[in-house]
Amino acid sequence: MGKSLSSVQAGLTPTRKLVSVREVSKIERLPGCNLVAIHVDGWTVVAPARRPPLDVGDLVLYFEIDCFIPTSGRFWELERNEWFGGQKGHRVKSARIRHRLSQGLVYPLREFCDIATPFEERAEVVGRDAAKEELMAKSFAELLGVVKWEFTETALALPNLGSTPAFIRMPGWSRIQDVEAEWFSPRWRRKMWQITEKLDGVTMTVYKIAKDSRWAAGCLPALPADCPSTMQDNKNRYGVCSRKEDFIDRPDNVYWQTAKASGVLAKISRFPLPNLAAQGELVGSSIGGNTMQYPEGEHEFVVFAIWDIDRGAYLRPRRVEELCRKFGIKHAPVVGYCSLNEFARDLDELLRKAEGEGKLDGVLEGFVFRSMDSADSFKVISNSWLSLTGK
Repeated sequence: MGKSLSSVQAGLTPTRKLVSVREVSKIERLPGCNLVAIHVDGWTVVAPARRPPLDVGDLVLYFEIDCFIPTSGRFWELERNEWFGGQKGHRVKSARIRHRLSQGLVYPLREFCDIATPFEERAEVVGRDAAKEELMAKSFAELLGVVKWEFTETALALPNLGSTPAFIRMPGWSRIQDVEAEWFSPRWRRKMWQITEKLDGVTMTVYKIAKDSRWAAGCLPALPADCPSTMQDNKNRYGVCSRKEDFIDRPDNVYWQTAKASGVLAKISRFPLPNLAAQGELVGSSIGGNTMQYPEGEHEFVVFAIWDIDRGAYLRPRRVEELCRKFGIKHAPVVGYCSLNEFARDLDELLRKAEGEGKLDGVLEGFVFRSMDSADSFKVISNSWLSLTGK
């Protein structure tokens, strides 16, 4: 029996552990106050000193930035001053506290009996190390009602065909703070990466599906009777998506209007792949805080990847850049091709290099590293950009 679309989608979409168990690696007491800087992996969280205090090696529940924590008695001390998805709650953001950048929230694992008790019971069966490994691989966002906060414009109720097609993978990158130990290790010293600027936008996908393909036959919903001719021609069907919705071409849809203005629909029809999805950032004056300083009403679609639907894999970075150049499609600014150690010696130097202005103007958000020979990738976000945007 074939896989359902929902199971295919689950297999293609990268999952982010918004709430996870981590181990404290370092604690610093900040001078002149009752605050400490708690280090977990590559992250630093500034928080009040606890009684009993946390120690190096303690397990904590770590809430990443962009977590939205709905109103709950469990988190009574948090400010609940934002609305998302019809609920009031607390959005976890980056903040500067006593001149230190704090990213996320931490709570001692001991304060969550519904997580700590099963862990201790499991440790008695398989041993503490094995139980800890299992525990740290899990996400506890659903258990605690935590969801990912997103910009309002990504959740607009625009006319759509339903969810983004299940056979198209949505891009996602781990932050370097979560994978620092792996990619800076001697094992991967010579691994080559494409480095591009990360643009301050929202994910946008433009796809082409041959009408005689298996994808068109049973995997896509029927088009509405009044759909514009832009959504299909004699050979292909075309779509424009956010992360979650497959939109219908309408005059008030900035995704579709930007796709048409860029000419990308006509250009991908000439690509030497029958079924593909060009993915990139929708950037412009109405997106986020417009940190890239676009004039009012101006938007662009900037490609960073191409998904080969038939192979179920991304094209290699150089091939994507070559296709974009050949067909006149705007590509994310390429910083270079090199190993990570050639670019930066450690996390601190990498974060320093992520500061400054971008090639498309405005504050540089950071970098995306894509492996030249595999599907590996990660991102580096500028601390200045985080402070500016409050993320």
